[in-house]
Amino acid sequence: MSRISPRMTPLAVALVAGVLLVACDKTTTTTATPSGTATTTTVSPSPSATATMDSASSAATSAMTSASSAMGRAGDAIADSAVTAKVKTALLADDNVKGLQIDVDTSNGVVTLNGTADTQANMSKAQTIAQGIDGVKSVENRLTVKP
Repeated sequence: MSRISPRMTPLAVALVAGVLLVACDKTTTTTATPSGTATTTTVSPSPSATATMDSASSAATSAMTSASSAMGRAGDAIADSAVTAKVKTALLADDNVKGLQIDVDTSNGVVTLNGTADTQANMSKAQTIAQGIDGVKSVENRLTVKP
């Protein structure tokens, strides 16, 4: 994505303002007064300029909404990655669970455990460990016990 440098911003604003002024209607009124004549010039946006400004405003609002939504999704992905890392670290720290045999995935705070455990007790312990991690909403335990 390209950026406009801070020095180019005034130029961009001036260019947009110039384009919009070109699309304006100019009305000049000359009136006679006791002291002479008076000339009044009124500049107002033409219908096409008004439509262009409305369209630009709508596009800017849409872009801000899209950017906000994308930032929210990125924040969720970062939060899920952090939860995954915390769960995996906790599983690796337990001598009985054998965290190297367990894959951990997180989506919207829901942790899924895949892999194998040596015993039913270790399978349950892995789930208990995952549930105790901050940010975990629930755990889907898909572990199987080795035969």
